[in-house]
Parts: sequence; structure tokens; C-alpha cells
Amino acid sequence: MKINLKNKLLFSGIVIMLLACYKLALEKTLTTRSTYLRQYLVVESDKDIPKRISLLSQKERYYDSLLIKMNLGNTSLGNNFLKVLNQEAAKNRVKVMDFNQPHIQKTDKSQLNTYSLKLQGNYTGILKTLYTIEQKGNFGDIVHLNFEKKKEYHKTKSYLQATIFVQQME
Repeated sequence: MKINLKNKLLFSGIVIMLLACYKLALEKTLTTRSTYLRQYLVVESDKDIPKRISLLSQKERYYDSLLIKMNLGNTSLGNNFLKVLNQEAAKNRVKVMDFNQPHIQKTDKSQLNTYSLKLQGNYTGILKTLYTIEQKGNFGDIVHLNFEKKKEYHKTKSYLQATIFVQQME
């Protein structure tokens, strides 16, 4: 046999031996290692479950305290809005002249409720009532506010009336 043929046979033998070593020993080792890494990640993610449960229970207590603080029960949002509006109006000496059913506009993923209401009273009382509704009540955003000075001719008195649109996204 010639040297060139011997080199070719030696090289092909080495390649066949490498493939056989991979198939018989290394392939099982690598698959076992990848299985081990996947299971290790599952175990590591399961270790922080008690921490997540405690965070969720803290959030639940916080949100329950917010509901108690805002004095919201299991009634509808419109009833709660009217209840808070009447409380604030009485506190600030403002009259609720008109409170209409919400205008509902449905989109793909959400629903917009627009409440229209009229308040009558002094300027600071109306502003205090609106501040409480928007900032502390979480009933939505005031999207329109119109003040109008009106006069009663038979009593020769004038009063301030505000038309308000409160928009809420559900």
C-alpha cells in the first residue's frame, strides 16, 4: 500500500472514531446536561413563589384599605360616584342640579363612560368638590368644565353654575 492511501484510510478512520465517540458517549451527556439546566431553572423559579405570594397578599391588603378609605362598597361605580359627589357637595355648600346617565362609548378593548353634571354654588366650593372627585375619588378625569353666571330676575340674585363632563375608562 502506498503512503497516500494509508493516510486517507487513517484520516477516515479517525473521523469514524470521532463520530462513534460522539454518538456513544457525548450525545447522552449533552442531552442530560440540557435537561438538568431546564429543571434547575424550574426549581430556581419555584424558590421565589413564597416571596411572590407575600407580595400579592400585601397588595391585596393595600387595595382593600384603599377601598375602605374611599368608602366604596360592592355597588356600581356610578352609584359610588353620585354618593361621593353628594357628600362633597354638602361639605362645600354646593348644590347638585343635574346628574345624567353616563354616555357610553365602546371601543375594541375598553369602554368610555362620560358623566355630565351641573353644580351650583360659589366658585371655591365648586372647585373643591371637583378636586375631590378627580384627585381623591378616582372616578375619572374632568374633560370639560364650563362656568356660567346666571341671574334670577324675580329675586334679582345671581348665582354661579358649572357644567362638568367627567370621563372614565373601563
